[in-house]
Amino acid sequence: MPSSTLILSSDATRIGQDPRLLAKRARRGELIRVRRGAYVSARDWSSLNDRQRHGLLAAALARTCLKTPVFTLKTAGLLWGLGVVGVPQQLQTATDDPRGGRSKNGVLRTLGSLDHGVCELGGFRVTDKARTTIELASRLNFAEALAVVDSSRREPSKPSMDTAADWDKEAPWGTALKEKTLEDAVSTLPASSRQQRAAKIIEFSTSGSESVGESMSRASMILHRIPLPRLQAVFQLRNGKTARTDFWWPELDLVGEFDGQGKYLRNQLRGGKTIQQVVMEEKARENALRALGLTVIRWDWAEMMNPRTFIRILTDGGLEPVRTGR
Repeated sequence: MPSSTLILSSDATRIGQDPRLLAKRARRGELIRVRRGAYVSARDWSSLNDRQRHGLLAAALARTCLKTPVFTLKTAGLLWGLGVVGVPQQLQTATDDPRGGRSKNGVLRTLGSLDHGVCELGGFRVTDKARTTIELASRLNFAEALAVVDSSRREPSKPSMDTAADWDKEAPWGTALKEKTLEDAVSTLPASSRQQRAAKIIEFSTSGSESVGESMSRASMILHRIPLPRLQAVFQLRNGKTARTDFWWPELDLVGEFDGQGKYLRNQLRGGKTIQQVVMEEKARENALRALGLTVIRWDWAEMMNPRTFIRILTDGGLEPVRTGR
């Protein structure tokens, strides 16, 4: 969401208006106060999703503070379009103050360089893609960290229509990161424990995972010692069409599909089709895969996030955890 949607008290003062009128409009419900001295119309605010609201808060901070902030961690990850799960409750910025870790006025400051590994993206100063990826990988749980690193390595399937300033990107922004680039960035982490953690995430990561849900599904498989599948396998169907699957275990003739809500709820991902059309096409596609002798198992986000349910779906399909010797 561009910062031009913001209404600033400083702008009102500059053109000779009384900034107190903005506060009165906010009390009447016409405006939403997003930060001291920064407002947005209630109508605009209600039309934004959580990621876009986070971006508007970032724009308000950048426009009202004396020193340009450097956004980092999940805030930077959102602007890069990485596979960040959820939206942080506070803006996350870097500080060179040795005390670090301070939270004030909706901003969480963490110790980090304000110069090295910093760039401009969409009018904001942020940690660059490699630094953002590695810092998140060293802090998040295994599944969320793998989703971020996978997304950083993903090659765009088509030219992105997003703008750099879009906080609700459909795909990661910028060039896909090479494994060597990520490994080099690990050495910039301040603690050896974080370096080891990030290095392990890189080891498990892949450029073949196409969504957060797919990455987190694979993370659960790794943690529960489920044999790992091939990703994005392509099958020639009997009707002459092809079908690309999320997961494939060739030794079991087993296909796994993660059902994210995006392909049903986001019009861009549906290609203008109705939800009913997408559902019917998915059913026909699955039937065509079964006609090849494949078993198809499916799971959604809620099932994937419940380990017991998810592992049961996998074992019902014939998969078994790999037993390790003592």
